[in-house]
Amino acid sequence: MKLYTCLCLFLSIFVLAGIRGIAQITGLPDQTPEEQAIEEEWIRLKAEQGDSHASGNRDDLGPVILGNPTQRVIAVRVGIYYSFTSTGAYSEFASLHHPFVQVSNTEGTVSVINRATGQAIAVMEPGQIFDIRFDGTNYLVTGPDGVPLTVTGPIRFSPNSPVNLFRIDSILRNNILGGPAIKPTYRGSIEVARGPSTTAGRVNLLNTLEIEKYVKGVVANESIASFHPEALKAQATAARGYAVANIGNWVARGYPFDLVDSSSSQVYRGVLSEHPNAIAATDGTRGLVASYNGRIISALYSSSFGGYSDSNHWIFNLPSSQLPGTNVTPYLTGIFDGEGIAPDLTDPTVHQTFWSTVRPEGYDMCGRVNNRFARWRITIPASDIKTRLAGRSVIISGDTSGSITGIEVLQRMTGSNRIARVRITLTTGVVEVSGWDNLRNVIGRSPSAGTSPGAPCGTSTIAANFTLTNPSLIETITNTDGTVASVIASGGGWGHNVGMSQYGAHGRGQAGQTFIQILKAYYTGVDIGSYPISIDHLGSKQILRQEFFAPNALGRLEIRNATLTSLAVQINGTHNIILGTGELGDGAESVDLAPYLVPGVNMIRYDPLGSLGRAVMNVNVE
Repeated sequence: MKLYTCLCLFLSIFVLAGIRGIAQITGLPDQTPEEQAIEEEWIRLKAEQGDSHASGNRDDLGPVILGNPTQRVIAVRVGIYYSFTSTGAYSEFASLHHPFVQVSNTEGTVSVINRATGQAIAVMEPGQIFDIRFDGTNYLVTGPDGVPLTVTGPIRFSPNSPVNLFRIDSILRNNILGGPAIKPTYRGSIEVARGPSTTAGRVNLLNTLEIEKYVKGVVANESIASFHPEALKAQATAARGYAVANIGNWVARGYPFDLVDSSSSQVYRGVLSEHPNAIAATDGTRGLVASYNGRIISALYSSSFGGYSDSNHWIFNLPSSQLPGTNVTPYLTGIFDGEGIAPDLTDPTVHQTFWSTVRPEGYDMCGRVNNRFARWRITIPASDIKTRLAGRSVIISGDTSGSITGIEVLQRMTGSNRIARVRITLTTGVVEVSGWDNLRNVIGRSPSAGTSPGAPCGTSTIAANFTLTNPSLIETITNTDGTVASVIASGGGWGHNVGMSQYGAHGRGQAGQTFIQILKAYYTGVDIGSYPISIDHLGSKQILRQEFFAPNALGRLEIRNATLTSLAVQINGTHNIILGTGELGDGAESVDLAPYLVPGVNMIRYDPLGSLGRAVMNVNVE
């Protein structure tokens, strides 16, 4: 499962302020102190929270993409995590179940509404704090007068000023620009509610806001704000697609919101994560997602690939008992992530050279971008490997009580030629370790004590038990008695290696590629455009509108699965196209809209005419 996949922690994780055991980053000559600080803080936070469901992690949460929306998506409801443990210790994403919520606002008055009746029960003024709790039956709402009101609820805080911000005084959030955690602020409206899955006596907190404003608060959490503008646009497009395709995801789990603000969806910290570069990336891709054959894609992404990505069915193989799996995904195919002709990694000499040296042609290389794990090499004691076998290996014969005597590569992934399966022989038995996740945790993780050289991309050290990815090369160091003393594992990149490389996207942007070129390079055969939307003319008339950004005023209207007899399409409020049975009769139509588009934001309106029917539509841009 994986959606969209975040920055899969690619962390060349270095000892940043507040984190021990990680090496200090030294910036490249073209990296300003501010850019270095942004990258360091992003790495620190990624180390803390892990990779997101959107980036392809957390397969326990199910598929990354639920499907295309059946109506226009204007807003998203985001569940906000409580940030303290039961003992009161600060933990940013500790629980969805708040013991209480305290809310204040910045501009204008706010109507405090009991949603059970739709009536306002109070008016909040800037600076006032309202406290909301649940007593097991009703909501208790206490304003500045200190007198609690007992209402059925849920409780909504609806602003009367469009520039108002809500502050949640009962939680804290990490600051992506560094410094201590702070009380976060949010746009849109705030609601305190409960669902079937809410813990007894607790409440859920949600922020409802326009989808584009939400994306602005995601980009700098899932990517690095100092990355190239076109790389951030690619990230914004992926983040938007995930959000649109997952409307209702958490409702189905018994909660009163669509997504959450942690890595269980994609990380969103409200206004404090609206870096200017994230805002520009969102505005420059307004309304756009990546799709394949008319369906929003599972736009997995990972921090870096070391020059070669892997295919979905090798990393997230289904069935899990089969490697590779049968879940071949055309747009998630392993690619060479560099300039020039792809190397033939099935040639042993080429393979050895490629994965043991820095490749200047690679877009995510340490010579191009500040990616210290574009190439890595770690030495792991055999005792560590033995300890890691439990739960991550299959016993072929005997047991694992003895000493390791050898490691043999049995299978490699196509494309990248990374190791897919190994056989480990011990004095007492034989086991096999297979699959990306098992291999990276057995022979792709640094020693349990001490540090290992991070060469060949610099001299940084690697934290103890720091998990990289499945290696491409392994060699054994033996004792005089023939047993294995240690294993040297080498490889490149960090994360799951599927979909888009975030450091690679940064390098591609530096090389002059646009966000559309970047996305099409990483996701084979996709289109970039407005999200596919279904229109149903099955009784009451349904008219749908969409806004989308056309960078070069080039785009095509694509209509699929049409059973409509007639459809009126209006572009930018002035140009009208009528499609009848002649165009829609075969169920599909493609119309060049370039004569009617403008560079920037465009508006399209779909108005079904004639007899009843359905269709799926979107506009793909160039």
